[in-house]
Amino acid sequence: MSTVNQPTKGKASFCQEIEEKSHQPISSCYHCMKCAGGCPINFAMDQNNYEILRMIQLGEKDKVYKSNTPWLCVGCKTCAVRCPNGIDTSKVMEAIKMETIAEDKIPASHYNIKLFYELFLDSMKGFPIIGGEGRGYELGLMGLYKFCTGDFFADMDLGKEMTKRGKMPFLPHNALKRRKGEIKKIFQRAKEKKAP
Repeated sequence: MSTVNQPTKGKASFCQEIEEKSHQPISSCYHCMKCAGGCPINFAMDQNNYEILRMIQLGEKDKVYKSNTPWLCVGCKTCAVRCPNGIDTSKVMEAIKMETIAEDKIPASHYNIKLFYELFLDSMKGFPIIGGEGRGYELGLMGLYKFCTGDFFADMDLGKEMTKRGKMPFLPHNALKRRKGEIKKIFQRAKEKKAP
């Protein structure tokens, strides 16, 4: 078997680290490009999915952390369905995001993406202004995002159109009473699992 796609000696630790955190066999990627061919966000990414996997294999940590690709991944799982080696690239992207945050290596150009990501997760946890209990409140989320960034008028036309079509309702959804606390329990279990 060829070792062309195997991590370079000395740089293997980064590949192994991301493989362990994502539970994905990154070193088995042979760059067939099927993941990139099906990715709906590929046009906006500075690196394709398979290019990120190759950089991980080569131990190019700084290049991976500077890329916008992990932050733009929507987790649609198209890459996982198309991959002949069963690599779920969206899980790899999630692991990269977590590592970038943990090591405080987020480039300034990615700050707003990180902010939106964190606000969205807070909304799922139950942040009072922007939803909670696993139901998104888009208008509250966008309002808080705009407040945090100070960019109040960008996308105003799009926001009005979405509200008019009922895609961004004025009032949040009410979580079902029987589900009360379920989402908080999920986040608590994830936090406990993450702790050493």
